[in-house]
Amino acid sequence: MRASVLLHADSLTFAYDATRPVLSGVSLEVTRGAIVGILGPNGSGKTTLLGVLAGTRRVSGGRITLDGRPLGTFTRRELAARIAVVPQETHLAFDYTVMEMVLMGRHPHLGLFEVEGPADLATARDALVAVGAAHLEARDFMTLSGGEKQRVVIAAALAQATDVLLLFKIAVLLEQFAFVFGIHVLARHLFPTRATRWALCIAA
Repeated sequence: MRASVLLHADSLTFAYDATRPVLSGVSLEVTRGAIVGILGPNGSGKTTLLGVLAGTRRVSGGRITLDGRPLGTFTRRELAARIAVVPQETHLAFDYTVMEMVLMGRHPHLGLFEVEGPADLATARDALVAVGAAHLEARDFMTLSGGEKQRVVIAAALAQATDVLLLFKIAVLLEQFAFVFGIHVLARHLFPTRATRWALCIAA
């Protein structure tokens, strides 16, 4: 495997039931600094593949490594510090302000009883500025439009300061692909020390 490969999947197999595999023999390399698009018709397994790459679904065959380390050996906290996920939809049991939502992205970097400090707040505000949602900081998340909610969720993922950002069904959620490219550029601006390591993976 090449040294520049950040996320590597080899011969993945996954099935929701034994009679119908959703993924069969899927291999993928995501290099540092790359934007990778996963394209295909509805029902082809794009969302399932990103779930597998995020570590939320376990494959029945194949191997996934992050920086050469098997994905299954990471704790949930370790994985959250390395891979951020922007889901197709976000459903909350309780309402939070926009700032509280974005600060959730900082949790993988905090200690067990540690609370967010000034640096975390600054990172969250920078992320909101980056996605054009700074004016929403004090709003309740549930009162936002669908597009505003998605920008806030993306800001939380940027604030998470991970190596890999996975975006689900991005063609449905965002009006212009240029904005997706902008996310990549903005993340490099927010976290310049990680610029050569960061990668974006999109299922459309």
